[in-house]
Amino acid sequence: MTRLILILLTITLLAGCASNKDNANRLDNAEAASLYEAADRAADRNDWQTAISELESLQAQYPFGLYATQAQLDIIHAYYQAGEVASTVAAAERFRRINPRHDAVPYSWYMQGLALEEKNRGPVKDWVGVDATLRDPVPRRQAFDAYTTLVEDFPDSDYTDMARRRLDDLYESGGRFQLSVARFYADRQAWVAAARRAITVIEAFEDTPSVEPAMDLLIEAYQALELNDLAEGVMAARNRQPTADDRDVPETPALYEEETTEVPPAPTSEGPSGGSGGLGSPTGGGL
Repeated sequence: MTRLILILLTITLLAGCASNKDNANRLDNAEAASLYEAADRAADRNDWQTAISELESLQAQYPFGLYATQAQLDIIHAYYQAGEVASTVAAAERFRRINPRHDAVPYSWYMQGLALEEKNRGPVKDWVGVDATLRDPVPRRQAFDAYTTLVEDFPDSDYTDMARRRLDDLYESGGRFQLSVARFYADRQAWVAAARRAITVIEAFEDTPSVEPAMDLLIEAYQALELNDLAEGVMAARNRQPTADDRDVPETPALYEEETTEVPPAPTSEGPSGGSGGLGSPTGGGL
């Protein structure tokens, strides 16, 4: 009889503990949902700082809850929209570190590339017409690496075609940067350095619009150095180049014609809404 009473007491205590745990989990989920919805509302009104604050709180308080993975994705997008390049890159890298096999890994690479591209941009620079391609080339090189990883490792991703278009533009901008450096040296009559940079454009950025002006500059540099045979050789090669009417010149991507950038919403994770809807839904707006 005593043994039976002890068994019944144990069952009662375990049931009570389980009930308390379930209640605590429900409370945690409700609080996490409240933070997530607050971030969603802030995103709807483009209040990215508030959205970031709510998502950071959600991740700090409920790192393993139903909303954790989706918050990690959404905050990448929120940081980007807020113009916080370093935070965007860090959030993308963190997402991959925590979720190395997640379907949204290609998205994190694409957003990392976009953020790095934007590092040399800004409303003031755009307003005064500063060519971002003539500034620090390191972020663009890092963006190129991010897009290349996406294209090579995830060829069937929804983001791969967009990454290829960004790679094409970065390739052209790399040629423009090298050409600007060559002109910098030419303006100072540093003809050897100018010639080397012009050759870099011709060899490394083949089929870009920078090649013809680079050949003209190389001719000028060789003539200034009294290397007339080399200048004539470049001139002959220059004359063999197809004219602008004959060359298959790719059109400027529409996103640059409109001075906009393709910024996809954060994809949904398997989480609070069963993989559909949510703050980062492609059809649901929000972040």
